[in-house]
Amino acid sequence: MKRIVFKHGRVIDGYQDKPLQDGLVVIDDGTIVYSGNMDEVVLERYQDAHIVDLSGKTIMPGMIDAHVHLTLAGEPSYLQTLIMEDAKLTVIKGIERAKKALNAGFTTIRCLGEKGQIDVYIKKAIEEGVIVGPNILASGKAITITGGHGDMFPGDIEIDGIATIVDGEDAVRTATRKQLKLGVDNIKLMATGGGMSPGDARISQLTITEMRVAIEEAEKYGKLTAAHAIGEEGINNALEAGVRTLEHGTYISDKGIGIIQKTGAYLVPTLAAFKTLKYGKEGGVPEYHLKKVQAFKDAHFINLRKALDAGVKVITGTDAGTPFNLHGENAYELECLVEAGMAPMQAIHAATRVAAEALKLEDKGMLKEGYVADLIIIDGNPLDDITILQQGKVEQVYKQGDLVYNQK
Repeated sequence: MKRIVFKHGRVIDGYQDKPLQDGLVVIDDGTIVYSGNMDEVVLERYQDAHIVDLSGKTIMPGMIDAHVHLTLAGEPSYLQTLIMEDAKLTVIKGIERAKKALNAGFTTIRCLGEKGQIDVYIKKAIEEGVIVGPNILASGKAITITGGHGDMFPGDIEIDGIATIVDGEDAVRTATRKQLKLGVDNIKLMATGGGMSPGDARISQLTITEMRVAIEEAEKYGKLTAAHAIGEEGINNALEAGVRTLEHGTYISDKGIGIIQKTGAYLVPTLAAFKTLKYGKEGGVPEYHLKKVQAFKDAHFINLRKALDAGVKVITGTDAGTPFNLHGENAYELECLVEAGMAPMQAIHAATRVAAEALKLEDKGMLKEGYVADLIIIDGNPLDDITILQQGKVEQVYKQGDLVYNQK
């Protein structure tokens, strides 16, 4: 059995509001068997273990990104990739993109719509030990309507995109069952238009009843559900249908906040996606996309602050792969959450314990006895400066107790 003892570290365990300044974490065969204050009795018990002195460093749970797209690399416009790139090449590129997230301290990611269902196969390769990568929650293709978000091509052109295009309850049910047959962990639903598709992103698309049948099928098998939702009506529809996580939630209203509190859903605001505005004009992002995202930004932050003030549960998701939103820069989302009003520890909890709770990962997200040893070592204190997580200060990443990234 492999035993590792981390002593004298600053322990951010994912659930307490204050760190332990002189902590001890013990891993035994990939599981955390002790996490708490320095204890010489415990240390003596594991004197045969590999001992790591973390003086001046922080140890915390591996982070979780609940919204990524491995199909995309942050291109200004992804149409070329979707039209011209064969999914067999995309899956190889997707492996490297997933590894970038892992090396940045994100030991778990959830994919929310992929060309060729590549997330399903990358996940299988990681779990079989063929390649190294983060834990992946796969969605396969998202589900959208004709002309909906993800169906932006004219006429009868058919491509291998990020969504399955269906209309009506029976077709949605069939599409959901096909995704479940593949072994997905999550069903992604397009409740409204979006920034990366032409047309008004606020228009509601899948109906309440269409989404409800998908959620019903997913929940039979204990699977998660997520809804892309920008406009108020679509947000309310998705929440009324019973979706587990609400993606973006740009125009969430007081009514929507009330519904989300009633249902217990989680909000994934994907603030990192606004990098499009920072780099897009000179970078070649389509004008229609820039205009829509600019209109979204101010409303998004105002409504997110209202949701936070109301106690809505918020978790980290970056929408990595969208324009200039690069894989490996996932920790930028925590900086954005702090800018939106969260305290640094709240942002870390959003990326660890609360995200694990939202995604029903019962043994992840905390440094706690009996939990999987997914953890990271940071040179410095992210509570003093949350941006430290983006500055190359993540020195080591452990997944199930194995060292999978070492900066040195």
